[in-house]
Amino acid sequence: MKQYIEFILGIENYVIEMSYVREIIKPVHITELVGVPEFVKGVSKIRDEVITIIDLHQKFNIDSATCEAYEPRIIILEFNSENIGLLVNDVVDILESDNITNVPSLIHHGIIREILNLEDKILPIFDIERLFSSDVTQWLNSEEIS
Repeated sequence: MKQYIEFILGIENYVIEMSYVREIIKPVHITELVGVPEFVKGVSKIRDEVITIIDLHQKFNIDSATCEAYEPRIIILEFNSENIGLLVNDVVDILESDNITNVPSLIHHGIIREILNLEDKILPIFDIERLFSSDVTQWLNSEEIS
């Protein structure tokens, strides 16, 4: 059975495969950077490592005022030998399930890979490879100042 981390983004709940997750932390000091895409919140020093923090609200144009009712968290992911932090409203639960449904064909998949179909709810599964497929990894690997 696969494990997933359930988190809140805006007013909806989503999941990420646990295999990508290194740790979940409370927000720490984030140093803002100039010349970065708007969704890059900045960098933070976490366990003697500099981690890029991505604000998913900014990336998906979600009103960040929705965070006020929650305890924001940073989900540290390991992807392509990079550690990247995702700023989300809150982390809700760790789930185990193999009950996966394909995204309906009429819906553009975007960053949603599949749907986790639980007894009492359905949760979109973020496709981490698509989430970081272009703009984030392109920026992380660039040497140009924008």
